[in-house]
Amino acid sequence: MTIRTVLRNEWRLLMADRALRIVLGLFAGLLVYALANGIVWMRFQERTAETVHASGVDRVRALEQELVDIANGGEPASRFADPRSPSVLGGPTGSRTVVLEPGALAALAVGQSDILPYYYDVNIYTNEASFQQNGEVENPLNLMVGRFDLAFVVIYLLPLLVLALSFNVLSEEREQGTLALTLSQPVSARSVVLAKLAFRAVLVVGMVLAVSVAGALATGGFGSPGRMVLWCAAVVAYALFWFALAAWVNTLRRSSAWNATVLVGAWLVLVVVLPAAVNIAAGLLHPLPSRVGMITAQREASNDAVNRRSELLARYLEDHPEMSEGVVEDEPGLGALAWAATDAVNNRLEEVTAEHDARRAEQIVLVNRYRFLSPALLAQEVLIDAAGTGDARFALFQSQVRAFAERWRQFFVPAILADEMMNASVLPDVPVFRLADETGGDAASRAVLPLTVLGGLVLLVGVGAGVGLGRVRGAD
Repeated sequence: MTIRTVLRNEWRLLMADRALRIVLGLFAGLLVYALANGIVWMRFQERTAETVHASGVDRVRALEQELVDIANGGEPASRFADPRSPSVLGGPTGSRTVVLEPGALAALAVGQSDILPYYYDVNIYTNEASFQQNGEVENPLNLMVGRFDLAFVVIYLLPLLVLALSFNVLSEEREQGTLALTLSQPVSARSVVLAKLAFRAVLVVGMVLAVSVAGALATGGFGSPGRMVLWCAAVVAYALFWFALAAWVNTLRRSSAWNATVLVGAWLVLVVVLPAAVNIAAGLLHPLPSRVGMITAQREASNDAVNRRSELLARYLEDHPEMSEGVVEDEPGLGALAWAATDAVNNRLEEVTAEHDARRAEQIVLVNRYRFLSPALLAQEVLIDAAGTGDARFALFQSQVRAFAERWRQFFVPAILADEMMNASVLPDVPVFRLADETGGDAASRAVLPLTVLGGLVLLVGVGAGVGLGRVRGAD
């Protein structure tokens, strides 16, 4: 008997097993549906990004036209929203919309993109509260369980299919009495089991990778080949772990039913229980402050600032002497007083959000420390990072938005303090947001550790399986 004969027999058994064909067909259908669901979400994000960007462009053009009309002798459309006022031109009326476009492989893994904001309207009033609020109204159930995408299928359903195909790869032959006959041929148990598992791995992993590649081609994801390589590496390593685990359990010389029970238990612990336990522990040990506290602090700071505007303005000019040029201290304008109050509120919000950010950082540290307990967490980290829908890319986007908001304030606040009026000539000098997006190399550097640990787990379990298979004899 040769390995080719084993593979041929495996194909015949697959074609003869109707239940197995149905399972594989159902899995293929789920893969296609998950990809379609991811593409729908990605297109929704793209349409949203286009809509908010177009809205921002129209808003700015209308503002420019109004300034030109005023320069030609016209009157402001509203005396309460004169675009020549830096508070208006730099405020919500003249705000700039900044957008984070969907990641290269966003159709494969929704990741954090359905709960983290991916666009902001930036103006002089942009503060920490702006970054804590999500502008999208989403189904709470979707946010709780996550969207059904390819990453979900890979993490949760792929192991179940692998175990269904492999739980009895050796025990069934022992139970049917064919093991002795098979090993009477010039082959070893190790080579026979390896051939069977290789056939199943090529079949299952090939289906996942084929759908993944099709999704990348359909959405332009191959513009970032490095991310596609990371995605494929995570899928292969994760699937191999479960194949190796099934092989190792088969060497324990127990019944097929016992193998199935142990393997399903391992899936439940490694994929469901441990990740949930880590997330629950992070929430219990480092609970996030209530958003109600932030709203209350903002309201209290606003009320206090209104009554102390002159004092706050003097303190602001003392802390920012570069802003004091042109300010009339004896008779400051209403804009200067209002900005001093706004800055005080912003400072109070920064104090409140600093605690939130510190707790969030502690949660991330805890999750990162214990993610090595679960191959599912390791694989999910790489898949989401490769798709460009992980925390790291959103954090980079937010940091650049914060920097842009600061540049925006530095441009308009001096004019507000000096009670100046602006015109259309300043528009070319208004700050412009340009996103410096991360590269595939950034994602690859973060993926090195989880992929290495996942590969180590595959090697460790695989060696255990190999040693166990080496002890199998036909008389077992």
